[in-house]
Amino acid sequence: MSINRSVCMVVNWPAIQTRSFDFATFSQRTRPYREAREEQVKQTRELARWISDARDYRQARAKGPERIERNLKLEALAPYASGDKPWLVRAASERDIRDAVAFFVDTHKQKMVLVGADEAWKVATLLAEKKVPVILGPTQALPASDDDPYDATMAAPAVLHKAGVTFALSTYNSSDSRNLPYEIGTAVGFGLPRDVALRAITLAPAQILGIDSQVGSIEPGKIANLVVSRGDPLEIRSEITHVFINGVPVPLRSRHTDLYEKYKNRPKPVTATR
Repeated sequence: MSINRSVCMVVNWPAIQTRSFDFATFSQRTRPYREAREEQVKQTRELARWISDARDYRQARAKGPERIERNLKLEALAPYASGDKPWLVRAASERDIRDAVAFFVDTHKQKMVLVGADEAWKVATLLAEKKVPVILGPTQALPASDDDPYDATMAAPAVLHKAGVTFALSTYNSSDSRNLPYEIGTAVGFGLPRDVALRAITLAPAQILGIDSQVGSIEPGKIANLVVSRGDPLEIRSEITHVFINGVPVPLRSRHTDLYEKYKNRPKPVTATR
């Protein structure tokens, strides 16, 4: 169900990439670091120009719509450039995260939410200091670097929590969304308090996106999106008994349950006897 038409603006932070895949030769292509760095500088300057133009446009329109021609692009960016709504900035590496925080928070005084954030655990202190919320990717994944500890991804939520970072968890994949409780449940096994884990997939994301007055917790006046389970919802063996969307019961029948019912009573193979 759709709750809000627009709560954030997604930005893919321009990373410095010296290697790319060349489909013409089906091989890796490399280029000098200086060239990659110059491209990144060009892209960040362009982003800075859009932020500045959107802010100026909104101020000009506020003084009198007839004074300036309407620009739909700048109009769409204005709530974010003016600080009313956050930018969702996708950055993975430690260097990119530091650059993105310096650009959005320090230089341009913008509201920023870090997403993806593979190496956010390496800069947890910085994110806490700058009050940058994080929407982490799945925990059941390999570390970003061969030099990272084997449990870096699984322990990342606990590291962020210990540093005081507000965070939520996402699978970033619609086909894997059913695994969201178990992704954060993995983090519990690596040091994250259970109540914080449950909050990371309920109230925390709602607060980060600014829709916690509508969803995220069970309170009067909020939308009744509820899941009822027999057992700990973060435990894969627990059975989901009821699902409600906007207060309406949702049938739990699916292709998986149909196949289970179809094959559970199949005839047993006849064993040969002598």
